[in-house]
Amino acid sequence: MGHELLRYRPEHYLEALHQLGGRASLTALARVVGVRPSTARKMVLYLQAEGLVEYRGRGGVLLTEAGRARVEHLDRIHSSLADFFKAIGVEEELAESEAEKLEHVIDPRVVERLAAVAQLLKSLKALCGR
Repeated sequence: MGHELLRYRPEHYLEALHQLGGRASLTALARVVGVRPSTARKMVLYLQAEGLVEYRGRGGVLLTEAGRARVEHLDRIHSSLADFFKAIGVEEELAESEAEKLEHVIDPRVVERLAAVAQLLKSLKALCGR
């Protein structure tokens, strides 16, 4: 799946809304995500039905507590993946970019294992003085 297609995932709308301070106009949200406002509106209505945002028409889109929790969960997954990639020697920019792609599709159980391995590698490097 190309990175271009990922901007249409519901999580990207949540992350974009979070970047905009948790509240934004539909137009601003569409601009950040890179879609037309009509496309953004459809996703916002879906996210509202899921309880992740509140759509107030001209009052904009507001991230709910459940939406904030989802973004925080994605951030933890992203950090764990990026840490693992860096621990095995992947350069930072590539580690971050791959973590961004995978955070939306990887099973959380796998992330837990990768985080444990990353921590083990960090501990071993510290013991070796690296």
